[in-house]
Amino acid sequence: MGKLARRFVIASLVLGGNVVLSGCAVIYQQAVAASRQPGEHIRTTPDKVWTELKCRERELPFVAVESMELLPEMLKPGGRANYRLVYAMCPRTPSQVLKARVVRRILFKGDSVASNVNESLELKPGRWVVDSFFTMPKDAPLGVYSLEVTLEPPNQPAVQRVRSFVLSDEFYLTGQ
Repeated sequence: MGKLARRFVIASLVLGGNVVLSGCAVIYQQAVAASRQPGEHIRTTPDKVWTELKCRERELPFVAVESMELLPEMLKPGGRANYRLVYAMCPRTPSQVLKARVVRRILFKGDSVASNVNESLELKPGRWVVDSFFTMPKDAPLGVYSLEVTLEPPNQPAVQRVRSFVLSDEFYLTGQ
C-alpha cells in the first residue's frame, strides 16, 4: 500500500472513530438522563457544607448555585431532557428552610418559546441535587435552543444559569 493510500485509510479511520464517539456521547447522555427521576436528593450533609463553604464567615442564610447540567445536549423533536441544578445552603439555624422562586425559560433565536415559574422551591441546608425534566414539542423547529433557569432566594441576588441544546432530526441509534 502506498503512502497516500495509507494516509487516506488512517484519515478515514480517525473520521469514522470521531463519528462513533460523538454518537456514543449522545447515547451516554440519553442513558444518564433516563436513569434520573424528578425531585431532589441530598448530596452533602449540612455539617460538611458548613465547613466547606466557611459558613461561619458568611452572612446567613447563604445560598450558592454550584452547577446546572442539561442532558442530553441533542434532542429530537418530541424528546425529553433532564436538567440538574445543584445548590448549597448555609442556614441561620440548623433546620432553616428558605422558599425561593425559580423561573425557567426555553429560548429559540433569542425569543422565549416556553416558560414556567415555581414560587416556592424549598432550599434546605446542605448540598442538594434537584432534577427536573421538559419535553420538546414534536413540531418544534430544528436548531439551537437555550434553557435559562433563574433562582431567586429571599433577600439575595438572583442567580441565573444557561445551557444550550440542539433540536435535530439527525440521531445515531436512538430517538429520544
